[in-house]
Amino acid sequence: MSTDSGFVITLSKNNDNGDSFLSQGTYVEIIDFNQLPNGLLGITVKGSQKVSIKSVEQDESGLHYGAIAPITPPAVDDQAVLAQFPDLINVLTQLKEHPSIKSLPLDIDLLSAESVSYHLAGLIPLSAEQKQNVLEAFDATQRMNILAKLVSKISENST
Repeated sequence: MSTDSGFVITLSKNNDNGDSFLSQGTYVEIIDFNQLPNGLLGITVKGSQKVSIKSVEQDESGLHYGAIAPITPPAVDDQAVLAQFPDLINVLTQLKEHPSIKSLPLDIDLLSAESVSYHLAGLIPLSAEQKQNVLEAFDATQRMNILAKLVSKISENST
């Protein structure tokens, strides 16, 4: 990742010593940018790797930088995992056909539990804390279990 030109997105947490960052985040690369109506620069990023954040420092301009290490997910039997969660695949399939989502440059592999779980987590309405919980899941199986509970809750609240 040292030759790449992306950056890490993570949540910050407020503690007694001031702001700090959570220990895991997502390495992203900019895929598009535009000027927003309020004059700010809007950027569209694509996540490519879950990372562990080892240390964070701040330079004199206020920019944070740190040492990161990629987190390689454990291998799972995609077919077996996805077979346990047909409802989640159905939700993602329906979401990706929505006009607002159809225009996004998403590369969803419906045969990959990693792809399904990460894309679904990015598209359903979750709080930042819930998204972080999904990100920090050990593997795709745990992530899909978390998402199944969250989708069920969302479904209950909408009826």
